[in-house]
Amino acid sequence: MKAIWLAAALVALGAAPSMAQTERGYISGAGGFVVSPETTSGDILIEGGVRVAPHLSVYGNFGQYHNLQPSDVQPVIDSTTATLSDNNGLDVVGNGRVPAWYSGGGLRFEVPMRSRIAPYALGGVGFARLTPNAEFTYTSGPLPDGTTTTAGDDVTSQLETAGVFTQPAASNSFMFTLGGGVAVPVARHWAVDAGYRFSRIEADTPINAQGMTFGFGYRF
Repeated sequence: MKAIWLAAALVALGAAPSMAQTERGYISGAGGFVVSPETTSGDILIEGGVRVAPHLSVYGNFGQYHNLQPSDVQPVIDSTTATLSDNNGLDVVGNGRVPAWYSGGGLRFEVPMRSRIAPYALGGVGFARLTPNAEFTYTSGPLPDGTTTTAGDDVTSQLETAGVFTQPAASNSFMFTLGGGVAVPVARHWAVDAGYRFSRIEADTPINAQGMTFGFGYRF
């Protein structure tokens, strides 16, 4: 974390003048990583904001966590693989993922600074759509239709068609986000951004997700 702030400060020394408060808003894209209790995965988002008062903007965003909490789907997968092996002589390997699309909005406050950088803090609310899914790869034995295939092939659709497995249902959950970061101007109307965000998703099993994002945006 210290290294990130130091790098941003060094970039700022050669950057363009600080972003003027006459600018009405911004739009940016960012990518990074998110850490949940069980895994670390990618995070991408698009965000835009409109200034409503000096140093204060209302923002909205849309993004995706690539994989948050695989344990929510893994027990069902393990039960399916065990049943197929015991009852059908079919050996498969199952893995689960829980991607989450999210959208929200809130307030972003840029700390007044007499420098070329613009630290900010933000907070917002929204929702996340959790879309758990499973994938089964073939090892050995007959598939439900009596055929065989090559080891390592994806046989998820065959198992779904045969009715021996049904993908878990998607769900929507409330979430809130707190965070902060620093924007550094690099050209007229353009800035790079590094930030930290903590989000809590109120799913059946609540998820705390935190991570870093790095982006590039246009100020207008």
